[in-house]
Amino acid sequence: MDCNASPTVRPDASPVWSSVPHTDADLVLVTTLDDKCLEVGSTAESVLGVPAAELRGRALCDVVAPADKLVVQAVTDRVRGQGNARTTIRLSHRAGHQVWLDVSAKLLAKASAPGGQVILIVARDVTDDIVAIEHLAESERRWRLAFEHSPIGAALVGADGEILLANASLGAMLHHRAEALVMLSLSDITHHDDLLLDAARMQDLLSGASQSYTVEKRFTTSDGHLLWGQLTAAAVPDLNGEVHGVIVQLQDVTQRRDAELELANRALHDPLTGLANRFLVQQWLSSALQEHLGRDVGVLYCDLDRFKVVNDSLGHTAGDDVLVEAAARLCSAVRPEDLVGRVGGDEFVVVCERIGGADDLLRLAARLAETLDEPIVIGEHAHTVTISIGAAVGRSTDTADELLMRADMALLRAKRLGRARVELFDVEVDRIATRDDLEMEEQLRASVGTGQLRAYYQPILTLDDRRIVGHEALLRWDHPQQGLLAPDRFLDIAENTGLIRSLGWWMLGQACRDAAIELGGVGVGTTWIAVNASPIQLTRVDVYDVVMETLSRTQFPPERLHLEITETALMQASQSLVGQLRQLRESGVGVVLDDFGTGFSSLSLLRDFPVSMVKIDKSFIAPLLEDAGALAIVRAVLSMCRDLGVPVVAEGVETEAQAERLAELGCSHVQGYLFGRPRSVAAAPSDAFETILSRLYPRGIGSMGAVS
Repeated sequence: MDCNASPTVRPDASPVWSSVPHTDADLVLVTTLDDKCLEVGSTAESVLGVPAAELRGRALCDVVAPADKLVVQAVTDRVRGQGNARTTIRLSHRAGHQVWLDVSAKLLAKASAPGGQVILIVARDVTDDIVAIEHLAESERRWRLAFEHSPIGAALVGADGEILLANASLGAMLHHRAEALVMLSLSDITHHDDLLLDAARMQDLLSGASQSYTVEKRFTTSDGHLLWGQLTAAAVPDLNGEVHGVIVQLQDVTQRRDAELELANRALHDPLTGLANRFLVQQWLSSALQEHLGRDVGVLYCDLDRFKVVNDSLGHTAGDDVLVEAAARLCSAVRPEDLVGRVGGDEFVVVCERIGGADDLLRLAARLAETLDEPIVIGEHAHTVTISIGAAVGRSTDTADELLMRADMALLRAKRLGRARVELFDVEVDRIATRDDLEMEEQLRASVGTGQLRAYYQPILTLDDRRIVGHEALLRWDHPQQGLLAPDRFLDIAENTGLIRSLGWWMLGQACRDAAIELGGVGVGTTWIAVNASPIQLTRVDVYDVVMETLSRTQFPPERLHLEITETALMQASQSLVGQLRQLRESGVGVVLDDFGTGFSSLSLLRDFPVSMVKIDKSFIAPLLEDAGALAIVRAVLSMCRDLGVPVVAEGVETEAQAERLAELGCSHVQGYLFGRPRSVAAAPSDAFETILSRLYPRGIGSMGAVS
């Protein structure tokens, strides 16, 4: 095939390809040894767009793509030397595009041809196949680029679990070189306790029973560290649908899992001492009563005597130090199977499983008291702290609440008898102790109608410019004999008796009336009022109607009212209540998630409920500067709320250092003694609510911490 030879040739009417295997679609040519077309099959026009008669006598190189002319010459040389050759070449179609042909060439004898020999060419159009291969190669190139440069760890895993291909992100995540991972199997990098976690689901993939799955499990890095990963596996079938491997993607979710674990731990433990909180104590006690059928279970209810004196004289920081040391000493005196919990400010509970009766329990109580014989040294001060203990013994026929109540009654008797002593519950003696509670209940019931309840207000500010934007309404009881009482003195009775409903709705109406004064019939205020709503209060079927009627009666705009609902209450909300909360939000009323982080499902609440604002519980703010765990939780909550567009209020801010750290973390709002203590207002028609509050803090926001 000489591409430079003369095109002159004598046509020969004798076809020579009739005995050569070919299909009707194949292009068949007979050329001289120097590339002249002697005979051309009828398919030339359909393959190349050129009639057969037009090709006869022309050089084959005339229709070969320029890039393949040398290929034609090489084929000709091979046919001359070896008698046959095969290759793939591109020919130019008359329409302008190129046609890929699979060419088989063979040397034949023909007397009439120059030199007595010709080359028989059978060419099959394989353009579609070549294009498909090119597209496949391009697709594979793009896939490999995406795979190799993906920020998500990825691997191709065979049916036997061996890693066939891994990207750099997976290597970096597991502290391996990507090429080293192909020497390992998926089980080699999985934590041994999680090897069977998704084994059945992987088999479903390989059998074709499913197409993909996602699971979170633990993996081990090359240096032995633990990593939580979210693994997504998808089947990779071949052209016949058979699955011989899977593509795996792995995302590092260690930080999120650690934050969730910390949240769960916080929900069950006291942040100051690390002891079990009230919820965990109740759960533990309930389990102990059920597991030890016929065996005694003991409870010791402990209270540090005159602890308020330490707090008031030396401050809360010293008080916290005393609590931490007292907790450590109590833990040192109990048995390994006992649980120590902190259930109140200075109250501790010890749950004693498999106790040998009342005498055994009292001996343990004596050991607890002895641990506090030595003074607690805080800084330069030594504090002698005594403890009062109430003891009670129960069995499986008792409930946790009943046993705790008995121990609490015995504790009250110990304090009445002079403190620093242990008293065992006596059904006859301690029954009388409830008379005080009954008297308090009657007095509280009468307080609503006798003008003894008071509404106090604590400012909420924007942290960047320390501007008051809202106030939380707080309930106080002006008791005729005992003076002004904080909620912790009477809310338990209110909750247990259902009086909290009356108190809560009174507080809502009073706060709206106080705040509505600032409107004066013409003006529009800028601050909002946050009112707490208790879980019992929210059991009404007409919560929406009651709130809207209160707003209408007091002429207070719904946009300036926020209802504060605890995380626990929202978790337990009925579908009816959730629907009414959504109605309130649509009407302009804000729904504030209070004490955020103290429950079990904090993250899902923001997604599933109509929350307009979040309050971070003060138990996370108090240790913010010293506790890395508290800092991590606060940072995670702020980041999550910022992404969701939900403003956050940090509660219990007491120092400038806390405020500065919160500002660095991006917290938008703050509340606490640093900015102002709760104060009452004497609302009058001529006084604006905001004006009254400004009189309470005449020296500005920076001086609020000095208000007492």
